Amino acid sequence: MLEQSPAPATRGPAPLDRLSLLTSLVLVGLTLSLVLDLPAHRVEFSFLGSEASFIISGTWLMGFLLAALTAAGVNSIVRAHPRVHLIETRYIFILWILPALTVVTATMLLSLADVRAVGAYALLLVASAGAFLVAVVLGEYTTIDLNDPRYSVARLGVNMAAYLVGLALFATIYNWKMRSLFSAPAVGIAAGLLALELFRGSEAEFWRTWLYAAVVGLVMSEIVWALNYWNVTGLVGGATLLVFFYAFTGITQQYLWQRLNRIIFIEFTMIVLGALALLFWLRPA
Repeated sequence: MLEQSPAPATRGPAPLDRLSLLTSLVLVGLTLSLVLDLPAHRVEFSFLGSEASFIISGTWLMGFLLAALTAAGVNSIVRAHPRVHLIETRYIFILWILPALTVVTATMLLSLADVRAVGAYALLLVASAGAFLVAVVLGEYTTIDLNDPRYSVARLGVNMAAYLVGLALFATIYNWKMRSLFSAPAVGIAAGLLALELFRGSEAEFWRTWLYAAVVGLVMSEIVWALNYWNVTGLVGGATLLVFFYAFTGITQQYLWQRLNRIIFIEFTMIVLGALALLFWLRPA
Protein backbone atom coordinates (compact mmCIF):
# COMPACT_ATOMS: atom_id res chain seq x y z
CA MET A 1 0.00 0.00 0.00
CA LEU A 2 2.69 2.43 1.07
CA GLU A 3 6.15 1.94 -0.32
CA GLN A 4 9.14 1.87 1.99
CA SER A 5 11.80 4.35 0.96
CA PRO A 6 15.45 4.30 1.99
CA ALA A 7 15.43 8.08 2.07
CA PRO A 8 14.76 9.84 5.35
CA ALA A 9 11.10 10.47 6.06
CA THR A 10 9.84 13.84 5.01
CA ARG A 11 7.72 15.22 7.78
CA GLY A 12 5.29 18.00 7.18
CA PRO A 13 2.80 19.62 9.51
CA ALA A 14 -0.84 18.84 8.92
CA PRO A 15 -2.69 21.60 7.03
CA LEU A 16 -4.37 23.04 10.12
CA ASP A 17 -6.24 25.65 8.10
CA ARG A 18 -8.09 22.92 6.17
CA LEU A 19 -8.59 20.85 9.31
CA SER A 20 -10.03 23.79 11.25
CA LEU A 21 -12.39 24.61 8.38
CA LEU A 22 -13.58 21.01 8.16
CA THR A 23 -14.09 20.78 11.92
CA SER A 24 -16.01 24.06 12.01
CA LEU A 25 -18.37 22.96 9.23
CA VAL A 26 -18.97 19.59 10.91
CA LEU A 27 -19.66 21.23 14.28
CA VAL A 28 -22.14 23.60 12.67
CA GLY A 29 -23.86 20.67 10.95
CA LEU A 30 -24.05 18.64 14.17
CA THR A 31 -25.48 21.62 16.03
CA LEU A 32 -28.08 22.18 13.33
CA SER A 33 -29.06 18.51 13.52
CA LEU A 34 -30.14 19.17 17.12
CA VAL A 35 -32.55 21.97 16.26
CA LEU A 36 -33.70 21.31 12.69
CA ASP A 37 -36.79 19.18 12.17
CA LEU A 38 -36.23 17.80 8.70
CA PRO A 39 -39.06 15.90 6.97
CA ALA A 40 -39.02 12.10 6.87
CA HIS A 41 -40.05 9.80 4.04
CA ARG A 42 -41.32 6.24 4.38
CA VAL A 43 -40.23 3.72 1.74
CA GLU A 44 -42.38 0.60 1.41
CA PHE A 45 -41.46 -2.51 -0.58
CA SER A 46 -41.96 -6.24 -0.71
CA PHE A 47 -39.13 -8.70 0.04
CA LEU A 48 -39.55 -12.45 -0.42
CA GLY A 49 -43.31 -12.07 -0.22
CA SER A 50 -43.16 -10.06 3.01
CA GLU A 51 -44.12 -6.41 3.28
CA ALA A 52 -41.35 -4.20 4.65
CA SER A 53 -40.68 -0.51 5.04
CA PHE A 54 -38.11 1.90 6.38
CA ILE A 55 -38.04 5.62 7.08
CA ILE A 56 -35.51 8.01 5.58
CA SER A 57 -35.35 10.50 8.43
CA GLY A 58 -33.75 13.91 8.65
CA THR A 59 -31.12 12.41 10.95
CA TRP A 60 -29.97 9.98 8.29
CA LEU A 61 -29.97 12.71 5.67
CA MET A 62 -27.89 15.03 7.86
CA GLY A 63 -25.54 12.19 8.78
CA PHE A 64 -24.84 11.23 5.17
CA LEU A 65 -24.39 14.87 4.11
CA LEU A 66 -21.90 15.47 6.92
CA ALA A 67 -20.15 12.19 6.07
CA ALA A 68 -19.74 13.30 2.45
CA LEU A 69 -18.47 16.71 3.60
CA THR A 70 -16.01 15.01 5.96
CA ALA A 71 -14.75 12.66 3.25
CA ALA A 72 -14.13 15.58 0.90
CA GLY A 73 -12.34 17.52 3.64
CA VAL A 74 -10.14 14.58 4.64
CA ASN A 75 -9.28 13.97 1.00
CA SER A 76 -8.07 17.56 0.72
CA ILE A 77 -6.06 17.26 3.94
CA VAL A 78 -4.28 13.97 3.19
CA ARG A 79 -3.37 15.05 -0.32
CA ALA A 80 -1.34 17.86 1.24
CA HIS A 81 0.99 15.29 2.84
CA PRO A 82 4.51 15.51 1.29
CA ARG A 83 4.68 11.72 0.83
CA VAL A 84 1.14 11.09 -0.32
CA HIS A 85 2.50 10.37 -3.79
CA LEU A 86 3.73 7.01 -2.45
CA ILE A 87 0.16 5.86 -1.91
CA GLU A 88 -1.84 4.37 -4.74
CA THR A 89 -4.85 6.57 -5.46
CA ARG A 90 -7.32 3.80 -4.65
CA TYR A 91 -5.98 3.57 -1.10
CA ILE A 92 -6.74 7.21 -0.31
CA PHE A 93 -10.42 6.27 -0.15
CA ILE A 94 -9.71 4.15 2.95
CA LEU A 95 -8.46 7.24 4.78
CA TRP A 96 -11.95 8.76 4.49
CA ILE A 97 -13.73 5.89 6.23
CA LEU A 98 -13.05 6.41 9.94
CA PRO A 99 -13.58 10.22 9.95
CA ALA A 100 -16.83 9.84 7.99
CA LEU A 101 -18.13 7.09 10.28
CA THR A 102 -17.16 9.22 13.28
CA VAL A 103 -19.44 11.99 12.05
CA VAL A 104 -22.27 9.55 11.25
CA THR A 105 -21.97 8.05 14.74
CA ALA A 106 -22.07 11.48 16.37
CA THR A 107 -25.18 12.39 14.38
CA MET A 108 -26.92 9.18 15.42
CA LEU A 109 -26.07 9.69 19.10
CA LEU A 110 -27.22 13.31 19.02
CA SER A 111 -30.56 12.22 17.55
CA LEU A 112 -31.22 10.33 20.80
CA ALA A 113 -30.79 13.47 22.94
CA ASP A 114 -33.70 15.60 24.10
CA VAL A 115 -32.35 19.09 23.41
CA ARG A 116 -34.80 20.83 25.70
CA ALA A 117 -33.95 18.55 28.62
CA VAL A 118 -30.22 18.07 28.09
CA GLY A 119 -29.26 20.97 25.86
CA ALA A 120 -25.94 21.69 27.60
CA TYR A 121 -24.92 18.02 27.53
CA ALA A 122 -25.81 17.78 23.85
CA LEU A 123 -23.53 20.73 23.08
CA LEU A 124 -20.81 19.05 25.13
CA LEU A 125 -21.24 15.94 22.99
CA VAL A 126 -20.93 18.10 19.86
CA ALA A 127 -17.67 19.58 21.17
CA SER A 128 -16.38 16.11 22.11
CA ALA A 129 -17.22 14.82 18.63
CA GLY A 130 -15.26 17.70 17.13
CA ALA A 131 -12.21 16.97 19.29
CA PHE A 132 -12.44 13.27 18.47
CA LEU A 133 -12.68 14.04 14.75
CA VAL A 134 -9.57 16.23 14.91
CA ALA A 135 -7.63 13.45 16.65
CA VAL A 136 -8.77 10.87 14.08
CA VAL A 137 -7.85 13.04 11.08
CA LEU A 138 -4.42 13.83 12.55
CA GLY A 139 -3.91 10.11 13.17
CA GLU A 140 -4.84 9.25 9.59
CA TYR A 141 -2.51 11.97 8.31
CA THR A 142 0.41 10.68 10.37
CA THR A 143 -0.02 7.05 9.32
CA ILE A 144 0.46 7.94 5.67
CA ASP A 145 4.23 7.76 6.18
CA LEU A 146 5.56 4.47 7.60
CA ASN A 147 8.89 6.15 8.37
CA ASP A 148 7.32 8.83 10.53
CA PRO A 149 8.62 8.36 14.12
CA ARG A 150 5.07 8.95 15.37
CA TYR A 151 3.64 6.21 13.16
CA SER A 152 3.32 3.49 15.82
CA VAL A 153 1.54 5.76 18.30
CA ALA A 154 -0.73 7.17 15.60
CA ARG A 155 -1.57 3.68 14.27
CA LEU A 156 -2.47 2.52 17.78
CA GLY A 157 -4.66 5.57 18.29
CA VAL A 158 -6.44 5.07 14.96
CA ASN A 159 -7.09 1.41 15.80
CA MET A 160 -8.53 2.32 19.20
CA ALA A 161 -10.71 4.99 17.59
CA ALA A 162 -11.98 2.44 15.05
CA TYR A 163 -13.03 0.02 17.81
CA LEU A 164 -14.67 2.83 19.80
CA VAL A 165 -16.65 4.00 16.78
CA GLY A 166 -17.56 0.37 16.09
CA LEU A 167 -18.92 -0.05 19.62
CA ALA A 168 -21.04 3.09 19.33
CA LEU A 169 -22.37 2.11 15.90
CA PHE A 170 -23.12 -1.50 16.85
CA ALA A 171 -24.81 -0.50 20.11
CA THR A 172 -26.94 2.18 18.45
CA ILE A 173 -28.06 -0.03 15.59
CA TYR A 174 -28.84 -2.92 17.94
CA ASN A 175 -30.69 -0.59 20.32
CA TRP A 176 -33.04 0.43 17.51
CA LYS A 177 -34.36 -3.15 17.43
CA MET A 178 -34.84 -3.08 13.68
CA ARG A 179 -35.73 -6.12 11.65
CA SER A 180 -32.76 -8.27 10.73
CA LEU A 181 -33.45 -7.37 7.11
CA PHE A 182 -32.15 -3.87 7.94
CA SER A 183 -29.92 -4.28 10.99
CA ALA A 184 -27.80 -7.09 9.51
CA PRO A 185 -26.73 -5.12 6.40
CA ALA A 186 -26.19 -1.97 8.48
CA VAL A 187 -23.87 -3.75 10.92
CA GLY A 188 -22.19 -5.66 8.07
CA ILE A 189 -21.42 -2.50 6.08
CA ALA A 190 -20.13 -0.66 9.17
CA ALA A 191 -17.98 -3.64 10.21
CA GLY A 192 -16.59 -4.10 6.69
CA LEU A 193 -15.60 -0.45 6.38
CA LEU A 194 -13.97 -0.37 9.81
CA ALA A 195 -12.15 -3.61 9.03
CA LEU A 196 -10.84 -2.00 5.85
CA GLU A 197 -9.30 0.78 7.95
CA LEU A 198 -7.78 -1.71 10.41
CA PHE A 199 -6.34 -3.89 7.64
CA ARG A 200 -4.74 -0.83 6.05
CA GLY A 201 -2.12 -1.02 8.80
CA SER A 202 -1.07 -4.49 7.64
CA GLU A 203 0.17 -3.08 4.33
CA ALA A 204 -1.37 -6.03 2.50
CA GLU A 205 -2.21 -6.10 -1.20
CA PHE A 206 -5.24 -4.09 -2.22
CA TRP A 207 -7.47 -6.99 -3.28
CA ARG A 208 -6.66 -9.02 -0.16
CA THR A 209 -7.53 -6.07 2.09
CA TRP A 210 -10.94 -5.65 0.47
CA LEU A 211 -11.62 -9.39 0.33
CA TYR A 212 -10.99 -9.99 4.04
CA ALA A 213 -12.86 -6.82 5.02
CA ALA A 214 -15.87 -8.04 3.01
CA VAL A 215 -15.68 -11.43 4.72
CA VAL A 216 -15.64 -9.77 8.15
CA GLY A 217 -18.66 -7.67 7.20
CA LEU A 218 -20.55 -10.74 5.96
CA VAL A 219 -19.80 -12.72 9.13
CA MET A 220 -20.85 -9.81 11.34
CA SER A 221 -24.13 -9.60 9.42
CA GLU A 222 -24.80 -13.26 10.18
CA ILE A 223 -23.98 -12.75 13.86
CA VAL A 224 -26.34 -9.81 14.33
CA TRP A 225 -29.06 -11.80 12.54
CA ALA A 226 -28.76 -14.46 15.26
CA LEU A 227 -28.18 -11.94 18.05
CA ASN A 228 -31.51 -10.25 17.34
CA TYR A 229 -33.20 -13.23 19.00
CA TRP A 230 -31.35 -12.41 22.25
CA ASN A 231 -33.32 -9.91 24.34
CA VAL A 232 -30.59 -7.69 25.80
CA THR A 233 -29.91 -3.97 25.98
CA GLY A 234 -28.33 -2.08 23.13
CA LEU A 235 -25.05 -1.65 25.03
CA VAL A 236 -24.71 -5.37 25.77
CA GLY A 237 -25.64 -6.27 22.20
CA GLY A 238 -23.18 -3.73 20.81
CA ALA A 239 -20.42 -4.93 23.13
CA THR A 240 -21.06 -8.53 22.08
CA LEU A 241 -20.75 -7.56 18.43
CA LEU A 242 -17.56 -5.65 19.22
CA VAL A 243 -16.03 -8.74 20.85
CA PHE A 244 -16.60 -10.80 17.70
CA PHE A 245 -15.42 -7.92 15.51
CA TYR A 246 -12.23 -7.58 17.55
CA ALA A 247 -11.56 -11.31 17.27
CA PHE A 248 -12.16 -11.54 13.52
CA THR A 249 -10.13 -8.44 12.66
CA GLY A 250 -7.35 -9.35 15.09
CA ILE A 251 -6.93 -12.88 13.75
CA THR A 252 -7.06 -11.60 10.17
CA GLN A 253 -4.42 -8.96 10.88
CA GLN A 254 -2.13 -11.59 12.39
CA TYR A 255 -2.63 -13.69 9.26
CA LEU A 256 -1.84 -10.75 6.98
CA TRP A 257 1.30 -10.08 9.01
CA GLN A 258 2.18 -13.79 8.66
CA ARG A 259 2.27 -14.14 12.45
CA LEU A 260 -0.79 -16.32 12.96
CA ASN A 261 -0.09 -19.55 14.81
CA ARG A 262 -1.87 -21.87 17.20
CA ILE A 263 -0.86 -19.92 20.32
CA ILE A 264 -2.22 -16.62 18.97
CA PHE A 265 -5.43 -18.31 17.83
CA ILE A 266 -5.92 -19.80 21.31
CA GLU A 267 -5.27 -16.38 22.89
CA PHE A 268 -8.00 -14.75 20.79
CA THR A 269 -10.35 -17.64 21.54
CA MET A 270 -9.82 -17.25 25.28
CA ILE A 271 -10.36 -13.48 25.05
CA VAL A 272 -13.65 -13.96 23.20
CA LEU A 273 -14.92 -16.63 25.58
CA GLY A 274 -13.93 -14.59 28.63
CA ALA A 275 -15.53 -11.40 27.29
CA LEU A 276 -18.75 -13.21 26.35
CA ALA A 277 -18.91 -14.85 29.78
CA LEU A 278 -18.48 -11.45 31.44
CA LEU A 279 -21.17 -9.86 29.26
CA PHE A 280 -23.55 -12.75 29.97
CA TRP A 281 -22.93 -12.36 33.70
CA LEU A 282 -23.35 -8.55 33.68
CA ARG A 283 -26.42 -8.46 31.47
CA PRO A 284 -29.58 -7.06 33.11
CA ALA A 285 -31.99 -9.68 34.40
